Parts: sequence; C-alpha cells; structure tokens
Amino acid sequence: MKIKQILLALSTLLCLNTMAQDFEVSPLKLNFTAEPGESQTKFVTLKNHSGKTETFMFKLSDMNIDANGDSQYIESGSLRYSVADWISIAPSFFELGPQEEKQVAVTIQQPTNEFGSKWGVLFVYTAQEQTAFDADKSVRAGVNISARVAITVTQTPASNKNYRATISNLSETTTVGQNTRTFSAMVNNLTELITECRVSMIATNLETEEETIIEPTTFQLYPRASRRVQLEFNKPLAKGRYSLAAILDYGTRGSQNNLEGTQIIITAE
Repeated sequence: MKIKQILLALSTLLCLNTMAQDFEVSPLKLNFTAEPGESQTKFVTLKNHSGKTETFMFKLSDMNIDANGDSQYIESGSLRYSVADWISIAPSFFELGPQEEKQVAVTIQQPTNEFGSKWGVLFVYTAQEQTAFDADKSVRAGVNISARVAITVTQTPASNKNYRATISNLSETTTVGQNTRTFSAMVNNLTELITECRVSMIATNLETEEETIIEPTTFQLYPRASRRVQLEFNKPLAKGRYSLAAILDYGTRGSQNNLEGTQIIITAE
C-alpha cells in the first residue's frame, strides 16, 4: 500500500511539474554596462511550450532587499535606485502559437549625468483575456495574470570601478544543541554601485598556526545597502584558541586593493 501511495505521489508531482513548464524564458539575468549618455540593448528569448496559443506580457517591478537577503517586490519607480525611467521593452504584450518563440528587446538609456547603478525585476506573465466584468482591477484591464518568471535587470557603467565596502561585527551565533559553529558579520556597501561580494572565513590555531578555511559565500550588494552574512564550519575545530577572520573580497575579483577583514578570538573546547 505504501509503495502505491509513493508512486501515486511521484506521478502527481511529475504531472504538476510538466504543467508548470508551459513556457521558457532566457536569460534570467540582464546585466547592462551602458556608459553615461549611452543606449544598450539586450534580448530575452521566450518560447511557448504549450499546445495552445498563449498571450504574454512583461511588467517591471522594483526590488527591495533587506539585511538578511530577503527580497520584496514593490511598484516600479518607487525606489531611489529604480531602473524604471531608463528602460524600455519591445514588444511588452504579444501572442505566441504552440512551440513558437520570440525575441524581446530590452533597452537601457543611461542619462548623461548618471554614474551609479540602477536595478529592477522584469516579470514575464502568461495572460488570459477576460470580460470587463471578470477583470482583476489590480492588473491590465481585461487580463487575468497567471504564471510568471522573473528576470533580474541591473545597470552599472563599465568604467565606474569606485567600489568601496566594509565588513564588521563578526560574532558567534551558535545556539544550544547545534553540531556546528556558526558566525555572522555585517557587510556594508558605501557606494552608488552594485557590488559583487565574496566572504571567506579563516580560523588560525594560535599555537600550531594551522588554518581552517570554509567555502566562501558570494552575493550582490546593492548601493548603500547592508547585508548580514551567515558563516558556518561544517566540521568541529580541534581543541585550542583561534584567531577567526572574516575576509571580504569585493568589486573586481582578485584585486588586492578590494580586501577588507574583521577578526575575533575564539576557543574550541
């Protein structure tokens, strides 16, 4: 009986997954590097995998990310760093027949007096026409929005490399009953640029000088934003006292000028 239930559950999941894959969008990230006063265009390819004609629409949203890395989508143009006034999508509303595909042009026009970063999220929806009586007032009149795919859009002038970030407040966050030791640190972006961050943690035994290094954590940090990064040792440290350092490598990968660190002393019992 249990085997039949498991097979039925797997069959249901497979069916749901197949139904969810009705259309394909690529790429899912558009990283623009237009210089001030320059226009730059990239293309999104959309393919209809369903057996019927579908209507698709593109809608831009702002994205706010908190110190824990959690995202919140809000009305386009609400945030200071919104890309809404710089972006255009052509076409933004169209139909595709079964197995048809289409390229959509996404263009960024960087103002001449802007040198910082902007960003947003471009949602691709399937849309079903409705009567005015049934239409959802929160979306385009006469259209009911269903499945969606998110494309992250960022714009940073290629010539602006004035990155500046710090890391601080390294502390232990291990709780009672945990098998591994965990730590956190705060990373701060001090510039107007979207910054690539890579945080590593190194524990150096103060007696033997043996080093234990954990796998780095990587993430994007948006302008003037802060991010609390969580770091964890997957195996216990040998007994002794350690100098524990969290190292931030940011901006241009591998540049020794873009390294920051914070350090504490810990004891392994």
